Amino acid sequence: MSEAGSPNENNDADEVVAAAVDEGAVLAFLTRHPDLLSRHPEVLETLELRHRAGSAVSLMERQVDLLRARNERLESRLSRLTDAARDNEGRAGNVHRLARTLIRAPSLAAVVAGLRQVLREDFDIDEVFIGLNNAYYKRSDIDGLTPIEAEGKVAKAFENFFRTRLIECGPITEARARLLFPRAEETLQSAAVVPLEKEKYLGMLAFGSRDPERFQPRQGKLFLEMIAELVAAAVRARLG
Repeated sequence: MSEAGSPNENNDADEVVAAAVDEGAVLAFLTRHPDLLSRHPEVLETLELRHRAGSAVSLMERQVDLLRARNERLESRLSRLTDAARDNEGRAGNVHRLARTLIRAPSLAAVVAGLRQVLREDFDIDEVFIGLNNAYYKRSDIDGLTPIEAEGKVAKAFENFFRTRLIECGPITEARARLLFPRAEETLQSAAVVPLEKEKYLGMLAFGSRDPERFQPRQGKLFLEMIAELVAAAVRARLG
């Protein structure tokens, strides 16, 4: 009768069998049969995962940790989405109020006054500049409304903007801030410059803020575009 193999021989045999099993096949099998370990809970008790620090935890504990971390990430993402939806809802309400104000304005001067008031009260914008192409507007008797000449200071200071007519958001230099908002009592840190009727070039809007984070280069520009469209329509209707 032959003798049973020694412990070392058995271990060697196990290693040979393990090496013969393709790791990818094991993973594929577990993927096709996700309930395998739940049908064999005794296996879970023998499996261990080691942390980088060296301590060992059971597979079930590790799964719980992973699920808890995933849940926290999902809750954080949901919270951000909820906050964004709430903010957008508030902005939509503010745009609606602005639209009513501009529609009811009896004159061009009232359009300017109403725009500045709503932007300050509802949009938290400290300063507003409204410039119109002097081909459409040559007057200088309406406070807050500035004709823009092709070779004027504003056109030269914002040459790239008038060339591309794309919305610009971000930090504003002191020189530009003084040019657009000469009556500002405090230093402005950020601004948004928005075209009025991009294709026809009716003019431009500029919004200034003391908050350096208020306007940022990568921020969404939908509401800025909506405001510009409302202002352009209100101005066009009263230019005569």
